[in-house]
Amino acid sequence: MTSDYLTHIAQRLQGLTQVVSPAGYEDAMIRKVQSELPKGLHEVSVDNLGNVIVQVNKIDEPNPFKVMVFAHMDEVGFIIKKIEEDGFIRVERLGGIPEKSMLGQSVIAETPEGRIMGIIGTKSHHLTKPEEKFKLPQVQEAYLDFGFRSKSEALEAGVFVGMPIVYARQFFRRNSLAFSNAIDNRAGCLILLELIDRLVGKSLPCEVVIVFSVQEEFNLRGVIPAVRAVNPDVSITLDLVVAADTPDLKGTADIRLGEGPCLNLYSFHGRGTLGGLIPNPKLVSFVKKVADAEDVSLQYSTFMGGLTDASFSQLENAGIPMIDLAFPTRYTHAPVEVVDLNDLTALIKLLEKLVPAFHAGVDLKRG
Repeated sequence: MTSDYLTHIAQRLQGLTQVVSPAGYEDAMIRKVQSELPKGLHEVSVDNLGNVIVQVNKIDEPNPFKVMVFAHMDEVGFIIKKIEEDGFIRVERLGGIPEKSMLGQSVIAETPEGRIMGIIGTKSHHLTKPEEKFKLPQVQEAYLDFGFRSKSEALEAGVFVGMPIVYARQFFRRNSLAFSNAIDNRAGCLILLELIDRLVGKSLPCEVVIVFSVQEEFNLRGVIPAVRAVNPDVSITLDLVVAADTPDLKGTADIRLGEGPCLNLYSFHGRGTLGGLIPNPKLVSFVKKVADAEDVSLQYSTFMGGLTDASFSQLENAGIPMIDLAFPTRYTHAPVEVVDLNDLTALIKLLEKLVPAFHAGVDLKRG
């Protein structure tokens, strides 16, 4: 991959990760996506939940074969639940925020007057008792400090109960590695935008619908109205998979940055509503064949304890063959995540060939 293209990918990813877009508050990302779409698309719409539905092309025949590719726009964060009289802020988590990543981190609130910075408070080291040094406070015990002296000052600044909070924006790069907030799942949005650029205006054997979805980090179901409306014959989700190439995860799996995109063969989460995806075996074989033909090296993953937008949307309509394609990511749901730009470009290359390979003659029926 040329250095110019990696620079292009890095710059586009940086632009996407700078947008504040927690689950349920995706309006800024809706506008960002719309601003980056090329001309020549058949139709672009936004449904009542905020899913951006991009129909790349239209085939003028009864019941054309439809391919849907989607990734979520939202990110994890916090919701303000109480403003103390002394101006400190109490929060609940919005999505899977781990306590171990919280303390001392910089955060952002977007008010009508603009973006304001704060931190998640942490007890001063000098006064931390020995028995507290290795304990993590729960999110309900955490407090945010925006420098307000009182509740009235916070309210005057535009802060309110129910306001979302996210980690501070940052982005830096070392060769092909990009370090940033919200790589989950702005990297997926980046891939969708690049895919649209490559497919628009081409003669395709199938209708292609790209969806930028909402509320994945909240309940994994925000995309469902879009899936019902599109009613695809096959669908591909784009999200991360955990890279196991750091000192603390070595030996738990074989997924590494820079070794190519991942085909996820199993995902499951046993807490709450049971969910997950075991992809259609014929669809798995189809993807493998295209990857081999295009010389795209795939990694194979299983994702225990993690879910994607596919987990429940696959059950819609008559049941939809779905598959998770992913990019390896370090430090998932932390304030800064890490991805290899080469993995993203390889996934773009695969999708550019995979999506047009679908047509009405492709057999994905079970049995």
